[in-house]
Amino acid sequence: MRQLFFSKDKKNHLDEELYERCYHRVFTAVNLIVRDPDLAKDAVQEGFYKAFCNINQLREQTKFCAWVMSIAINQAKNMLQKNSRQVLTNEMELFSQINSSGNTPSDPVSDFVLLKNEVENVLVELNIADREILVLKYFLDYSTEEIAVVLATSTQNVNQRLRRAREKYRITALNKSSAGLEECGL
Repeated sequence: MRQLFFSKDKKNHLDEELYERCYHRVFTAVNLIVRDPDLAKDAVQEGFYKAFCNINQLREQTKFCAWVMSIAINQAKNMLQKNSRQVLTNEMELFSQINSSGNTPSDPVSDFVLLKNEVENVLVELNIADREILVLKYFLDYSTEEIAVVLATSTQNVNQRLRRAREKYRITALNKSSAGLEECGL
């Protein structure tokens, strides 16, 4: 727990260090979940603000980034519910960009980018809770225990949610690939 006898300058310096250390990872996670960079930025800023205001409630200093991430994710969910909006990527725009570039995915980097885009296109079809847990596990490489801390739940609950989310992802991916084959006349 942070001690309250730091000078104001020292406290601001510590806050800046924590912010710089965690911002990118927190923003990436929130943005992958909500699929709206502006909303993600607002949620992350609000998450850091709430974390710094309530820093005395943090039990383990080493878990600051996970704590801020859980606050920011919850803030983003609240913002989505309040605004009743969900931003999804436009697949046709993605395909037109790929086709207009004239590049064929013959190198590993292009293959990786296309695979990442395909995965993200399936993810946006999932509900936010499933997207959240899959992003934490597979995009941010969090362990089951770390996800449990971020989501304030048990590891058993995380494992069950992961199983369900993976199954929904698999079904959605199969449906999307079937639909794509039908569009091609196959």
